[in-house]
Amino acid sequence: MATKPSTGKKTAAAKKPATKKATKQTAAKKAAKKSTAKKPATKSAAKKTTKKPAANKTTTKRPKVDPLREVAWDVHCAFDAEDATPAVQIEFVEGYLETAKDRGIAVDFDTALLYCAEVLDLEESALRATCEGHARKLAAVRGAASPAGELDALIALCSDEGRNGESFEEHGARAVRDAWPRLGPELGRRLLAERQDLRLRNAGPFATLVGFEAARDVRWLELEVTPDCDLTPLASLTRLATLRLVGKLDGFAVLARLPKLTTLHTQANAAGIAELASFPILRVLDLVVAADVSIAGLLDLQHLNFLILQAGLRSLDDVTAATIAALARKKSRLLRLAEHEGWPLQLTLPYRRTPGYVDLNFR
Repeated sequence: MATKPSTGKKTAAAKKPATKKATKQTAAKKAAKKSTAKKPATKSAAKKTTKKPAANKTTTKRPKVDPLREVAWDVHCAFDAEDATPAVQIEFVEGYLETAKDRGIAVDFDTALLYCAEVLDLEESALRATCEGHARKLAAVRGAASPAGELDALIALCSDEGRNGESFEEHGARAVRDAWPRLGPELGRRLLAERQDLRLRNAGPFATLVGFEAARDVRWLELEVTPDCDLTPLASLTRLATLRLVGKLDGFAVLARLPKLTTLHTQANAAGIAELASFPILRVLDLVVAADVSIAGLLDLQHLNFLILQAGLRSLDDVTAATIAALARKKSRLLRLAEHEGWPLQLTLPYRRTPGYVDLNFR
């Protein structure tokens, strides 16, 4: 009778096949690990290939700047966002053509209109009509065959207001200035009568003011004159309250006849400052003097409440310091001095700084 194998032997016999299987599985796992370990290498290789797209470099190039459009925007910045009135449109196109020429860029009128209209947000046809209409009016003035024809053409040319509140467009104002010695009295009657506000600084210097007597209703006048211009005609403007006068240093005595003149902006020498003392109710004076002009005469302006003074790049001498101190003794009188001139900062009087100025007796 055959004997049965012991339990231990069975166990050993049974384990052999299992061990072989385990060995095979372990080998398979190792092979799998090796294959999975190689995969990252393929991924990195794939990444390397995706980092080299040749097409991307061409699409990231910056677009070229149109120099003609750039000129238009530069002129627009210089105009400080003014409303596109006819005067602004005319000077904008002229400014565009001048700027392009300065930069060596050749551009004709038609092309300039396209870019100017784009920046001003206007139809090109509307901008063209404004510019060409103005050119016809200016040509009519220059080509007038008689004084009467020139007079009518000047009135038509001055129908548009100028930039920055000027009464007439710049070409019109200058044409009036040039014609004034010949047509002043009649121009005054037709152009200045019944006006309450006259701002003519863009006209340039008037050599004569004969004919300005017609502006009897004017309250505000801005004007540039030649140094030897006689101011006598302005004595008729008895309602004038504010005068901005450029070009004269003295000869102001005739203006003392103006009973309502309270505000004056002007330049002056020592003789001119002395003449201002005769003004009956001058309250506000915006004065420019040279560095070598004594300002001691300002003490004679008894009614002065507000003085804006630009007195040149002078050193703070004893007379100047004493004059400013004496002016500041009146507590109701505000003095505003130009900070950039330096000498106001050397004063021992209390002051405060405002943008560009030194204020004394501030309230």
